[in-house]
Amino acid sequence: MDNLRKRTDVASMATMFIYAASASVLPICLVKMSEEISFNLTQGGSLGFIASMVQFFVLLSSSYFAGKFGKIKIIKFSLLILSLGLFLFTKSDTYLLSAFLIIVIGFGQGFLEGLLTPLVEDLHPNDGGKKMNLLHAFWPIGVTFSVLIFGDLLTRGVSWRLIFVILSVAVLVIIPIFPSSRSLTLPKSRTDFSHMGEIISMPKFWLLGFSLFFAGGAESAFAFWSASYIQLQFGAAPRVGALGAALFAIGMVIGRLVTSKMVHKIKIKNIILVSLVFGLLFSIIFYLTVSIYTIFVLIFIMGLSIACLWPSIQSYAGSIMKVDLTILMIFLSCFGVPGYSSSSLIMGIIGDKYGLHTSFIVSPIFLLILIILFSIVSKSASPVKKQ
Repeated sequence: MDNLRKRTDVASMATMFIYAASASVLPICLVKMSEEISFNLTQGGSLGFIASMVQFFVLLSSSYFAGKFGKIKIIKFSLLILSLGLFLFTKSDTYLLSAFLIIVIGFGQGFLEGLLTPLVEDLHPNDGGKKMNLLHAFWPIGVTFSVLIFGDLLTRGVSWRLIFVILSVAVLVIIPIFPSSRSLTLPKSRTDFSHMGEIISMPKFWLLGFSLFFAGGAESAFAFWSASYIQLQFGAAPRVGALGAALFAIGMVIGRLVTSKMVHKIKIKNIILVSLVFGLLFSIIFYLTVSIYTIFVLIFIMGLSIACLWPSIQSYAGSIMKVDLTILMIFLSCFGVPGYSSSSLIMGIIGDKYGLHTSFIVSPIFLLILIILFSIVSKSASPVKKQ
């Protein structure tokens, strides 16, 4: 059982890595794609928004399918769909076709977003969020490696279409790492509608849900647009833009690994609140900065500050709400994913009208709202013991 658990941990982390790469490939290739396919910043941001809307509806159904077929089977299936979507996307030659094909990619990503976190939570219950932060550290690790490699390939003249094909094949390699779902016993999730209704009737669920919405939006501001911003604002090569995105991701890696070590010594809600204050402060400084070298430093600091928010808010929610964790994590992701994409779309619209630099005002606004929401829920809640 321990060997199967470790194998599943490895497979989950590898999946998070490749999921991150699949989410990063669009922002890194966006400038080259827009030159070839001819679409503007708003349309570029809308591709991420479309994918996330698909993910939202997939997330709503993922608890049912996970309960019926098991999390591991659904994750394997979603990896197949993601691989297919990445390959088909290479056929894009218009914005409309790109928008249609991004739906397939979003469908595959949706189940991964919904089920990876509760799968690890099932394997390691009551560990204070340690394994969850470790799992989510592989998101920025995947972003770091992918943006540096993709940015370098683009600078060398490699077509963005070939990059999508390579990534499509890499996704398929992950599938055999997972053990058979029949060989690993996982807790059964409650998928009855009465329990879902019980969750959404709780005021603190909505406070935590919207907290994750704005946490996702603040993260997306830098994860989605930093590479394009550096290329367009400073006339930099794709490799340089990728370096900016990588610095943000490296900051997130360090932040999540440090958080996974600290959660047994410091209350997770205090870690979240301190991170939020630093994030708000440095996002304001970023907005007021015009030097590319200072921008690089601040992007790294923002990654460090924002790193713990998504997984730690989910973990904190699990500690104060006595409900089925699979459904709770999925429902919370139904807020986080739209928040992530809404930010990228809003910034694209602002960027087309006033410039991408101005659009980064979105990040401090989102973080300020998040501080207010999380302060309310953290003052009114107390941890519950898991059965």
